[in-house]
This record gives sequence, structure tokens and C-alpha cells, in this order.
Amino acid sequence: MKNIYFLFVLLSGSLAAQQITIKGFLKDALTNEPIISASVGVKNTAIGTVSNEEGNFQLSLPKSADVVITYLGYKTVNIPAASFDTAIKTLVLEPDEQLLEEVVVSKVSIDKLLKTLITSSIARFNKPIILHTYYREFVKVNGQYSKFSDGLLDYHISGSTKKNKSDLIVKQSRTAQLFTNEEVEEESVEIDSFVNVLKGVTYNYDFTFVKDLLLEDGNYNNYELEIKSRKDKQGKELYAITFEPKEGKGAVYKGSITYDPETKLIFDIDVDLISGPVQFKERNFLIARVTFMNSTIKAVYKMSGNNYVLAYANRYNKLRITMQKRKFDKTIESKSDMVVTDLSVDDLSYNKKEIYKAKDLYSRGNHYTDKFWLKNNSMVLTAEEQKIIERIEKEQAQKPQ
Repeated sequence: MKNIYFLFVLLSGSLAAQQITIKGFLKDALTNEPIISASVGVKNTAIGTVSNEEGNFQLSLPKSADVVITYLGYKTVNIPAASFDTAIKTLVLEPDEQLLEEVVVSKVSIDKLLKTLITSSIARFNKPIILHTYYREFVKVNGQYSKFSDGLLDYHISGSTKKNKSDLIVKQSRTAQLFTNEEVEEESVEIDSFVNVLKGVTYNYDFTFVKDLLLEDGNYNNYELEIKSRKDKQGKELYAITFEPKEGKGAVYKGSITYDPETKLIFDIDVDLISGPVQFKERNFLIARVTFMNSTIKAVYKMSGNNYVLAYANRYNKLRITMQKRKFDKTIESKSDMVVTDLSVDDLSYNKKEIYKAKDLYSRGNHYTDKFWLKNNSMVLTAEEQKIIERIEKEQAQKPQ
């Protein structure tokens, strides 16, 4: 812990230099397509962000620092911050050809390996620590955007090497919605985000979804699992556990879990509800029927100095809720993004009275002192997203009070 503290002190001193804000656009060298969710950080620090769905990013950092851009399957880019000017700089990422040839690794008990990876990864998270994050969410009801929220959230992570505990303190927040909880409750169905902001970090630090999907009740037996190895020029390998449903087993997800075979740390989780005849499953909750139509889970982890931390998390859910007796039929979509913008050692002296208790940000409403979404290394809004927010805010303002 002393070494970690010294590292933070050293880094905080080095960041006292002149701060600048840079903007960039990332694209694939072969296809010219934008690169989404690439990690963009400051070398030798935990400061960072990710590129948005248009490939754009914005980052505040010392002018003397270097920018490091990483994305699985592409060559890492190192570029001085001073080389950026006021315009948006286009950066071309080249596929790492050394990572293209895959070799199947056999004779491995994948379920036991997965348990080992989860145990090793949970034990490696340094605690107590504060993850400074930017969080945002969009909600659609019957194809129309109806809710939006974003905020600067500090997660105070503590606990043991086997279990994580998280206290959330919301620093700033912004919300807009075209319906209230009271209006929804009148229809006896709660329409919300389906994402519990209180568990934004522990959900990913405990690898909850992976455990439920593959390990609970021996669910891995319902999937075809493979391990594939990818080598770079130095012989360094990253392995990926890939899984797809076995025919007739009722499994509905496919995806991959990428890890370092030497450290036994997980670095990427990518899961999708597959399309086709097994696209959804239904559950009955009292008088309502809930149909899961689509779902994706993505989590990216990274090493920042001596710290193994969450870097980015994304969740998308599409559900249909029907109530025949009340003629209630709504399709709800929720998309949330969380970017870890920085981290710091936690001395556990924060005000416990400020711990946030609600499951989403809508209860807190608009409480901000500046346009935090334009700085603080927040994930840059796309042009479409900005229009959506402006429309929701306009319609909300016109709505009778």
C-alpha cells in the first residue's frame, strides 16, 4: 500500500504542469470506420476516457504528457499531447497483424479456469480506492427517447480480496425525463433504467454477469466453449474464452472473455443476446410479463501503474412489458455507459451522510455547478445524442407542471 500511495503522490506532482484539452477522432486504417470504445489515456497515470460511437474523444491532460491509445486487436498509439492543436486530430489505428492468427488451446477445464480467473481478478483490485467516473444513460419507451441522465460519480471501493463493497457519492448530475415515477406507478408497472447505479462498479468488480451466465448451476454445459491464443512479436499472449449456445440447450448468449494467461487477469468481457429463434426469453412477474428482446454487456479492465481497475462498462437492454388485464404494452430500451476517468487512494474519511441511496440518478435531478459533461474527460456526446437531450429537455419544459 505504501508503494501505491507513493505512486499517487509522484503522479499528482507531475500533473501540476500546464493543463490542456485535446480532441481526437479515431478510425481504422483499412476500413476508415470509426473506432468505438477505444481506451484513451495519459501515459503513467490513471487519467483516461474512451472514444464514442462516432470515434471521437476529448481529454484534459498536461501539455508535456503523452497520450496512449489502446484497443484490442490494434497497435498501441503513443503521441505527445503537444502535437494536438485546437482542431480535432484524426488518428489512424492499424490492426495488429501479429494478433490475427489464432491457435486453439485444448485439454483445459474451462469452467475451473474461469473460476480461477474471476478469483485472481477480484483479489487483484487494490482497495480502498476511489474510482472517479462519468456515467450516462438513455431510455426509450416504444421507440421514443423518454429519459436521460448523466453525472460525475465517485465510487469508494473497499472490502476483502474475495468480496467488494462500494459506496457511491454523486458529485454532479443532470437529468431529463418526459414522465414521472408517479405517472408510471399509476399503471402498476415501474419503468426504469434496468441498471442499478449503486452497483455500477461492484457488478463489474464481482463479475456478476459472468458468474450467473456460465458458472451458476453448471450453465457452462449449455455452451460450446473454446480457448484461443493470440501471440504478438514478443511472444506475449492474450487468451480468449469464447462461448456460443449448444443446440437445443436453451442458451441465448454468445461472447468472449479475454485474459492474460500469466497474471490470470481478465481484461475484456463482451457478451450479446443472440438473434434468431432464441432471441428472447420470457418471465412472469405477478401480473406483468417481461420479454427480454436484446441485451449486451461490455466491460474493459486495464493496468494503471500498479492498479488493476475497471476502465469502461456498457450495458444495453431491450425489454417488452405486457399486462393483458390493463392493456399495457411497452417496449423499453436502456443504454448506459460508465467511464473511469481517474482514480485515487481512499482514506475512508468521506462523509457517510453523502452516500447516495437511490438506484438511479433521476431522483437527484439537476444538481451541477458547471457543464461537467463538456469536460472532466467525460465521454463525448455524439451529434445525435446531443439532439436527443435537447429535445427531451424542450418537451419537458413544455409539459404542464
